[in-house]
Amino acid sequence: MHLLFGLLLAVTGALPTPVPIDAAHERQIDAIARGELHSGSTPGLAVGVVEDGLLAYSRGFGYADAAHKVRITGQTKFYAGAVSEQFTAAAVLLLIQDKKIGLHDRITRFIPELSNARDVTVEQLLTHTSGLPDFGEVPGITHDTSRPFKLEDALHAMAKAAPVAKPGAQFRKSSADYALAALIVQRVAGEPLSIFLQTRIFEPLIMTSTVLAGDQSAGENAEGFTRGSHGFKRARTPDPAWLFGSSDLVTTVDDLAKWDIGLPLILNVDSVRTMWSVVNAPGSALYGMGWIVDQRAGQTYVWRNGVVPGFHAMNALLPEEHVAVIVLSNVDPLGSDSTVAPERIASRVLDVVAPVPPAHFANEIVRRASEWLDRLARFDIDRTQLTPGFSQYLTDRVVIQADLRSEGPLQSIVPVENFQRDGDTVYVFDVRFRRGSMRYQFALNADGKIDALVLQPS
Repeated sequence: MHLLFGLLLAVTGALPTPVPIDAAHERQIDAIARGELHSGSTPGLAVGVVEDGLLAYSRGFGYADAAHKVRITGQTKFYAGAVSEQFTAAAVLLLIQDKKIGLHDRITRFIPELSNARDVTVEQLLTHTSGLPDFGEVPGITHDTSRPFKLEDALHAMAKAAPVAKPGAQFRKSSADYALAALIVQRVAGEPLSIFLQTRIFEPLIMTSTVLAGDQSAGENAEGFTRGSHGFKRARTPDPAWLFGSSDLVTTVDDLAKWDIGLPLILNVDSVRTMWSVVNAPGSALYGMGWIVDQRAGQTYVWRNGVVPGFHAMNALLPEEHVAVIVLSNVDPLGSDSTVAPERIASRVLDVVAPVPPAHFANEIVRRASEWLDRLARFDIDRTQLTPGFSQYLTDRVVIQADLRSEGPLQSIVPVENFQRDGDTVYVFDVRFRRGSMRYQFALNADGKIDALVLQPS
């Protein structure tokens, strides 16, 4: 279990109840988005909400082109970063449905150049467990993503590089995994990935404004920005070849809504189940294939965020509730941690459209949860109250680096809900300090020992 300080999505437990979006809910979502603009965290963003198979909300805020005062709308195109992995994974699964490849096929069947990857399977590429190095770790491959990049040259360099782990032994995020998966799609289908996606996904779902980086389509592209010492500055997007298969999707809120709605129409039940099954490997972080497979209020919650220079995206889906939230922004977090967080916005919008009923806790639980906020701030850890596994994780260094003291004194702690997870009872609170607010999870095992402490911005 973990003590986490930083950006995480809420993991909650009472059953959410989707509400039809009316004018009042629209105003709430508008206020969330406009608050980000007014705070100066982003030049612009677009937000979409899907309910029961329909795009119930789609609005843009700020500018796609500030110089010409072109405003962002639901039809404005943004780079979606690693959200692209969903589409590459879907392309592979479509070929599996066509019985042209298998998940357990060795990748050297399709990419014989990688003679050092003879034990790596297609499935391991999609689950980031191939053990192959990422491009930036391979000698002979430039680290300058603004320079032209040729996958063929990278393959030759990778064939000489040693694996970083045994296939299937470790989850390790790597853009090379999805570039190789995309290459397999091209070679098996006999056409470019962009054509395959256009034919098999974009056209059937009428995603008319979605392309891959380097392709052309009608519509307004948002300018991408990064934050410098003197405010926002134009970001330089990498050469499209660097993004191949892993971060090359250019899309809109409206088109991603069509994807969230139409996914079960494109892939069969077995393929969707495969895509949303968590990989069983150390460090997997709940990763499936192109999606993080999480829970919210005891129900399946699948999501993926993505960043490329100039852009930051989030696609979040509650499949059992038929609800999705999409947030696209035209600023990246690469130069500053004070830029907009689409993940946090999506969580807040979900609280509007699929609110979780409040729960009430015993005073003793509130007292103990408050006590541990104080202990963390004072670096006073009573390890007799912790489970052995959590005590081993919660080193003094972890507590010091978290630096809860910098948030100032605790001003309020409000119970939100409680739920069961892996034998623990997890109590969730909204807490306010002098310098900020957080969502707080306080997990106890069956013996009353603390098994997790999680703090996240709210």
